[in-house]
Amino acid sequence: MKRIRIIFLFVLVSSFPMNAQSVSSDNIRTEIIKFCSRVSSIDCDFVQTKVSTLLTDALVSTGHMTYRKPGYLEWSYMEPDHVTIIADGDSVAIAKGNVIEALNGNQSRMVRELTRMIISNLEGSFLTNDKMFKAEFALTDGFIIATLFPQKRDYKKMWSRLVLYYDQISKNATRFEMFEASGDMTYITFSNIKNGFSE
Repeated sequence: MKRIRIIFLFVLVSSFPMNAQSVSSDNIRTEIIKFCSRVSSIDCDFVQTKVSTLLTDALVSTGHMTYRKPGYLEWSYMEPDHVTIIADGDSVAIAKGNVIEALNGNQSRMVRELTRMIISNLEGSFLTNDKMFKAEFALTDGFIIATLFPQKRDYKKMWSRLVLYYDQISKNATRFEMFEASGDMTYITFSNIKNGFSE
């Protein structure tokens, strides 16, 4: 489940652009919401790295993410294991090779809740909900950096903060850092980002 939580939180930031002329929180929120209302699809590659004091070496995974409005998400690990998580509406499944297994019970309810949260974030509503995350913004070395502090008790148990890096030129998120309450860290870098836009 820890891997699934990492997977879904990534989608918060997979491809949000914003204007770098100002780091005003209100301006940034407005830009993200406007952009997300126009996005119909997102495709990108990713490299995910997990660093832990319990591990001798970092765990590195590579893969591809696909999002299609409304509410369809695929997060595919290519290396070291080939596993795809598929979310479509309220249904969530894991595909391994030609075998697709639907998630049931408590695990399914948790993943569906995370999926609903992520889909709403893809649509830009996460920055309007201060009950989930409080956001602070800074401009450093060509990046707009958004630091999100969890507000919900369940989130606080998992993360101390989430940090997003937006490239000022491409206007896309290129890095996502997750600092866990345990002291561990996971970061994801994104490449080959392709956005589809509605008319």
